[in-house]
Amino acid sequence: MSFLVLGLNHRTAPLELRERLAVEKEQLGPSLEQLRQYAGQGVVLSTCNRLEVYSFGDANGEAEGSAQLRRFLSDNSGVSDGELAPHLYSYQEGDCVRHLFRVAAGLDSMVVGERQILGQVRSAFSVASQQQPVGGPLSRLFHQALRAGRRVHRETAIGGNSRSVSRAAVELARRRLGDLASRRVLVIGAGDAGRLVAQALADAGARQIVVTNRTHSRAEELARDLGGVSAPFADLPQQLIEADVVISSTGAPGYVLDRAGIVQAVRQRDGKPLLLIDIAVPRDIDPDAAGLPQVQLYDIDALQSVAEVSSPDGGLGQDVAHAERIVAEETERFLEWWRSMDAVPVIAAVRQQAEALRHAEVERTLRILERHWRQDGTQPEMDHLARRLDAMTTALVNKLLHYPTVRLKEMDDTARQELARQLFNLDGDHDHQNRQ
Repeated sequence: MSFLVLGLNHRTAPLELRERLAVEKEQLGPSLEQLRQYAGQGVVLSTCNRLEVYSFGDANGEAEGSAQLRRFLSDNSGVSDGELAPHLYSYQEGDCVRHLFRVAAGLDSMVVGERQILGQVRSAFSVASQQQPVGGPLSRLFHQALRAGRRVHRETAIGGNSRSVSRAAVELARRRLGDLASRRVLVIGAGDAGRLVAQALADAGARQIVVTNRTHSRAEELARDLGGVSAPFADLPQQLIEADVVISSTGAPGYVLDRAGIVQAVRQRDGKPLLLIDIAVPRDIDPDAAGLPQVQLYDIDALQSVAEVSSPDGGLGQDVAHAERIVAEETERFLEWWRSMDAVPVIAAVRQQAEALRHAEVERTLRILERHWRQDGTQPEMDHLARRLDAMTTALVNKLLHYPTVRLKEMDDTARQELARQLFNLDGDHDHQNRQ
């Protein structure tokens, strides 16, 4: 059996491709259902900066497993395999484990140390578990990945200052416009990313925060929490005319702001510049708007370079090094457990054989005693004696097999496990043993 991950992210694939593969929450269930045709057990992790498929199944080799998952990605997204292949990465076994642990810890993120990915990993595993049972090794892998991520954030300052793409977007706005206290900022979307944007704006000193969302009650709640105001989604054209900055993160399947709507707003702004920052994948804002006069448009990939959030450690050198050590420790811990699983069939066979021998010996002893007592004319309490013999011999077997069991679990050596099979005659003549 084998662990495998196949995916692409902000470093390997352009935004235009990532948004074509993005799986919305509503489509995650059907996608997982389709994944069953290509992999034994699987989890789909889809975020603004990555799409990854984790699987566990028959060890047919990385090439065959990757080919199966590529077919799934192609069939599920409609993107041809030829277009996908140059942008994909694939990791198997220990490399797959380490990669997932780094992802959960925020070490593989555009903004190093961001915490949102940990919740996204948890959510992806939860949805997969609800869709179909994700048990055994794959379940343990994701539980330990979450443990590794929590440990990194608990033991290091890598996630300090609530590092996130949302805060990077606000930092970009501050760099372009200076003090945000006098600027009117329109936040489109009141989900997790929208809430992070609004909170970052408030922390940056923005005083005029307007929140709009298709579900108006959510916009009202967010605005109330942060001291801003809400606007009905139908008022978006008017809000676009009045805003200095727009930060959008709705996750809608199509453009929330198309070029025509932006053109109309620009005509009524009397030449006032408009800064548009789109951190959604798929994109919320028509990229063709970038060429309009007095309009600056940044998508999430432009944000990476302009806001300088893609540096190797974001100035957190020691914390990143510490986080990497934690990931290495947790990876080795998982792999030790995984290697010990190779010995489980041998251990089970040893114990099964010992139990069979014990049971046969108890039965033989009881028959001998029964014959002896009948000759003496006595009638012992056979049930009581049988229970006592059973308890005694069970304890004896457990004591005799304890150390061999521990050593077999520790051994990562197929040759020694085969030697154990020979020593205990696991593949030999059990009937002959029973006759001894």
